[in-house]
Amino acid sequence: MTRKHSVLLKEEKCEGCTNCVKGCPTKAIRVHQGKAWIKEDLCIDCAECIRACEYHAKYTKTDQLEKIVKTSDYPVLLIPPSFYSQFSAEISSQKIKKAIQNLGFRAVFDVAEAAAALSRKTLDFLNNNQGSYISTSCPVIVRLIKLQFPDLIEMLIPLKSPVELIAERIKRKFKEEKNINPDIFFLTPCPAKLTTVNRAIGQKESFLSGAIGVENIYQKIYESLADIELKTEAGRVITLATIWGSEGGEEGILKSWQELNTLSVSGIKEAKKLLNEIERNNIPDAIRYFELTSCTNGCIGGVLNVINPFQAQFNLEERIKKIREITQAHNLDFEKDDDQFYNFALSESITADNVSKLDSDFKKAMQKLEQLQKEIDILPGLDCAACGAPDCKTFAEDVVNGRASRADCIFMLRKQLGKLADDLSILAHELPPVMASQKEESDDS
Repeated sequence: MTRKHSVLLKEEKCEGCTNCVKGCPTKAIRVHQGKAWIKEDLCIDCAECIRACEYHAKYTKTDQLEKIVKTSDYPVLLIPPSFYSQFSAEISSQKIKKAIQNLGFRAVFDVAEAAAALSRKTLDFLNNNQGSYISTSCPVIVRLIKLQFPDLIEMLIPLKSPVELIAERIKRKFKEEKNINPDIFFLTPCPAKLTTVNRAIGQKESFLSGAIGVENIYQKIYESLADIELKTEAGRVITLATIWGSEGGEEGILKSWQELNTLSVSGIKEAKKLLNEIERNNIPDAIRYFELTSCTNGCIGGVLNVINPFQAQFNLEERIKKIREITQAHNLDFEKDDDQFYNFALSESITADNVSKLDSDFKKAMQKLEQLQKEIDILPGLDCAACGAPDCKTFAEDVVNGRASRADCIFMLRKQLGKLADDLSILAHELPPVMASQKEESDDS
């Protein structure tokens, strides 16, 4: 597993199609010489290429359960709100947690509890600060802003994500109360959250030890549920903030406490459109908070999940109904937690990504820039992606940097072939010099 990214490529499986190229929101993928390659400084681990690839050449490599259980003295697993959408609401959260513990984890915690605390802190922050802010809970969106919308970085709310909040709290609590340093793993629905383990955003380092993909553990949990019998289903009921797992969940929690102008958008393409509008000042200032998620339908649409996202949405809604029934029946408010034990503030500033320039040498970079403009003027400007680059401008950059040639463009190739055909036609009607001189002598006689 690379330390920089969690979306990886199996070159031997790549068939050279350009589906991944056309779907990448940051133009990080090229197909040259019949094989794809990923430009790492442009990748944000959104997993759109994994969704698009029919040949399974793109994948993500998460931590393996067997290795975790074997090498860790005290493994702890954090369950995201979206994971409960993978099961029918008839299967209790207690039974799911018990099944996870039976696999070898010493303790299991719900990230939704930290999500509820973060929602309260977010509301407090908005009430005490002017302006509009963007949620930092989706690492893909944060990386997209760092890469393509640096002017919007100041709009990112300076608060940790729920998974980092609860991981930090658990580490501190276990150390103080039990003198144990646990290895904390996250049950991730997407590659991006795996990347944050090695490349934390707004922190010096992550409080997580690793992450395991839902697809790698789901079947084992599901198969063991039938053998689990709980003496009682009583106990701590998961928080209503479990709704965070779907699109608009964070927005819904905030609005349940206070009337607030918010906007929720899911899907990387739609989120990017909205960020463009925000950057152009086309969004009303009255909107105080933007909840953006890269996966359509929110985290339940994560590429590492197993259940169809529409079925998952139904499962989560039914579970939320049950939670509401229980909380109302017992007159309990599960949204009130000991928030003082969370350290919400990011320890470091979020900064823009420095994307590699045409050349590190300024003089060469200026020469390449001039050459780049010439290449762009020559190219047809159709952005068809048949060349293996997402558009003509990107293809021109590849030509200037020596990664591609003009002949990779089918339109340029056709033009060259046409010129060659014309030249051959002219040559075909011209006589060799010797024969030409003989013909002249014959004409004179």
